[in-house]
Amino acid sequence: SEALGKLPDAVNFWLGEASAVTSMHKDHYENLYCVITGEKHFILLPPSDRPFIPYEHYQPAVYRQREDGDFDVVDVADSDKVPWIPLDPLKPDLELYPDYRLACPLHVTVKAGEMLYLPSLWFHHVR
Repeated sequence: SEALGKLPDAVNFWLGEASAVTSMHKDHYENLYCVITGEKHFILLPPSDRPFIPYEHYQPAVYRQREDGDFDVVDVADSDKVPWIPLDPLKPDLELYPDYRLACPLHVTVKAGEMLYLPSLWFHHVR
């Protein structure tokens, strides 16, 4: 609250291991990423790169646990499709998404004890 001059819109605690990876997305609120142990690798793109970032519409889905403990992905049939970014910024398919060549991604590593301020509407991919 003191750093941003207001109460936070959300407070999230993300605990992940080395194989935890997000899809490319943006948040409508500001973020402060603090790394306690290990490190996080960010690919960041400013809102001005939006014309070069592809969006497609996907059916929402949920995980359902089976009796054997595994999970199935089940479409939520009565929901509207949602926009999502299909691009993998680690291996962008430039034949399928040629406009992404014009994007200017920033690669940032945040190590234990460090913090990253990420303004709202910046696209980011985290691993």
